[in-house]
Formats: sequence, structure tokens, C-alpha cells
Amino acid sequence: MNKLINKVGVLAIVFSLFIVSCETVDFGDENVNPNSPTTKKTDALLTNAITWMPNVVSSVTPNYYVQTVSDVTYTTGSRYSTEFFSYDSYYTGPLADLNEILMLNENYPSEVLGGGSNGNQKAAAHIMMAYYYLHMTDRWGMIPYSEALKGSENTKPAHDSVQSIYNSLLSNLDAAVSMMDNGGLNGDILFGGNMNSWVTMAAVLKMRMAMRMADVDGGTAQAKFLEAHSVLQNLTSSSNWHYPYLTADAFDNPWQDRFETRYDFVPSKKFVAHLVDSSDPRLPFMANPAAASGTYVGLEYGLENPGVLETQISAFDDSIIYDGTGQGGWIFTYAEFAFMMAEAYERGWHSVGDTQTWVRLGVESSCVRWGVSSSDAAAYAATINVSSMNDIAMEVWVDMFLQGYEGWTQWRRFDFPVLTPPEAAITGTGVPVRNGYSQLVASQNKASYDAAVAAQGPNTQDTKLWWDTK
Repeated sequence: MNKLINKVGVLAIVFSLFIVSCETVDFGDENVNPNSPTTKKTDALLTNAITWMPNVVSSVTPNYYVQTVSDVTYTTGSRYSTEFFSYDSYYTGPLADLNEILMLNENYPSEVLGGGSNGNQKAAAHIMMAYYYLHMTDRWGMIPYSEALKGSENTKPAHDSVQSIYNSLLSNLDAAVSMMDNGGLNGDILFGGNMNSWVTMAAVLKMRMAMRMADVDGGTAQAKFLEAHSVLQNLTSSSNWHYPYLTADAFDNPWQDRFETRYDFVPSKKFVAHLVDSSDPRLPFMANPAAASGTYVGLEYGLENPGVLETQISAFDDSIIYDGTGQGGWIFTYAEFAFMMAEAYERGWHSVGDTQTWVRLGVESSCVRWGVSSSDAAAYAATINVSSMNDIAMEVWVDMFLQGYEGWTQWRRFDFPVLTPPEAAITGTGVPVRNGYSQLVASQNKASYDAAVAAQGPNTQDTKLWWDTK
């Protein structure tokens, strides 16, 4: 696995092809012209699909849910002003692109070899589709899946259960790996066409799903975990994937862009206080001392009117605000792997090492990834003692700082640290555990919407998903 995904210049070339509609949804009408099968280059389609990843790994919203980020001026986000979110653009954007790759390789295999071998193109498309579908079902729960991407053939697709989607994705990941061959893959701005890395990504997704399933289908979860481990067991502490942001303003880290027009996001009081109390060496790489006091001061989470001056509270570290290619875009890290290994050991799924050893390895790798020296990282990790799942959960919570929706999903699995909704919350009754469907789903696909609500519960942010049983 690559230590860090290399930035690829071709990204800028194909961004001009990236067009997304968020107004209506047809669930992926591929519109393939049989007289011109190469109108859209499959390499550009793959790149376009990959460029959607920042919507997953660099979003602000899930950092509100796990209460590591507070608002200074515009505070509605941290008070859950938005309960209903649209999933339309995933179907008309990356999923449509990936589906078209599959259709073109199936129907016109010889005409699309400019994108690489047919097997490798289809494998990468299936793995990226699994990445997005997993993200979506972990946000909304039941979503259109088996009947999606049919275009005009089915404009009102059924919403599939989370369990059935998980089972299908697990099978698809295995099938994708079996499709790979010794041919090339173009348009791959993640791994530069290295199919071994795509095998690893499939295993990462499988291991993540196994951990989510642990409390509802432990037998299947353990089996899938061990399958994934057989691929991931040789990872090293530098096995980290970062989205390949460029230095150009149009393609750089969204966190840097957010600070170009306003100063509104800061580390929360709860998060900073924990790092201070733990003497965590990552703190100086995550936040700056408050200018007025010279000490680290987080902002109380979820206040309607904070009423503080910028000088009174800690800001994000400059590496987040000013480095357009820096933190805030991690797709997968060795620390995540180590923490999953720790949890799996605690569950009795394997006998490699032990819980505390894996947690310390995860903390050490996380510290180095944030910029802590190797010696200081090792010294701090050696102080970490683990006696329960909550101890693992706390280290995961810290490590997932600014890691988007994956951090929120991890918190929902562990339900730790204990978080309470802000007193000035606008919607919901607790910390969000789901995103609600947009009103368009209820109006444009009512029968499917009604069936989904009947099966999984009210369309609110308080309804738990299939795997969220605690």
C-alpha cells in the first residue's frame, strides 16, 4: 500500500467534465449512444467518480455530530439545523459514472480499452460503487440499491434494507477482486493503476462492514473480518491513504477553502479538554493556543450565541487552515486498522497480539501521522492503558478528528464518549444517528418511501440503523 497517495496532475484536466445535477434524480440513466460508445472516456469517468470522495472524507457536518468541532459565528450547523439530506447527487454523479464504466466495458469491451483492461476497469468500478453505497446506507439506512441506476426503466426504485445491501456489497467486493488481471487501469488518481492497492481497498471496506455488523450478525462479521485480515495483515504503520488534493485552489483541501471567507470552525471544548488532560502530543498539530492566554481553550459545543473573541479560543492548527493539501482528507489509516484489530481481539475473533498492544500501535501511528516525532509518539503510546471497549472508543474518537463521516459511524458503533445534544438544538431529540430523506423522496417516490419508513422507523435523525443496536 502506498504511504501517501500521490497527487496526480491529470485531475485538473478531467475536472471540466465533472457535472452534477442535484435538482432531480433519475437514479442513473446512463444514456449510452450505441453509435458512439466512446463519447465518454472510461478513464475520465473513473477520475470523476473518485473526485467525489471529499464529500465523504472532508465534510463538516459529521464533525458536528461527534462534537469535536464547534461554530463561532454561524451556529446552526452544530445545532442540527438540517435533518433531511438529499442522496440524489450520488446517483446522478459518481454512481452514474461508475455504472457507465460497467455498461461500456460489458457492451463495447474493445472500444474502451483506453481506460485499461476490461477486468480492471470493472473491478475498480465495483469497489468504488461499494465505497459510495456503504457511505450512503450508513447515513440514510434503507436506500435505492437493487433497482437503482436503471434510468427510465425504473424511476421509482424500491429502498433496500441495510442488511441486504451489506450482504450484496460483500459479495460484490469478492467478485471485483476476482475480475482483476495483469492489464492496466487509467484514470486512477488514487493508486496510479496499482491493482494491489485496489485489492487492499476492497479488504478495508470488508473489514469496516464486519465491524459494523458485529452486534447484529457476529458469525458472519467474524468470518468477513478474518477474510479481510488475510489481505491486510502485512500493513505497516505508514500505510495511510490521503485523498490527492492539489495545490490549485479549485482542487485543494476543502478545510483550507472554508477559512478563506470566514473564521467559523474551531476545536470543541470537550475535544481540547480531553487532549490537554491526556497530555496528548497531537494537540499542537490539531490546534493553536488561544492568543489571549497562550493556553489551549476549546469552544463550548452547540452554543446559539458563543459571544467570544477569536483571541480567546484556540483555532485549528495552520496545517489545516493554510495547507491546501494537508489534514482532513484521510480515506484510510493504519491507526484505523490497528483499532479494528484491537476491537476484534476484544471480541475473541483472533489471537494476534492483544487489545492493548493494538491500541498502542494505533495511537503511535496516529501521532506520527499528525506530525509528532517517532520517539515522542512511541513514548506517549506506551502510557495508554486499555481495559474496556470504551478505552478503544476514546482513542478512535481522537484519531478520527476531521475524518468526516467515518468518524461519525465509528462513534455510533461505540456510543462513546458520551455526548449530549446542545440545549439550543433545532431538530431531533438526541445526537443524530441518521440522516433523514429529503422531502423529494416522499413526494416523488412515495410508495418506496412509505415502505422504508414502515420497515426502519420514522424519517428522523433519531432513528437507528440496522447495525446500531446499542
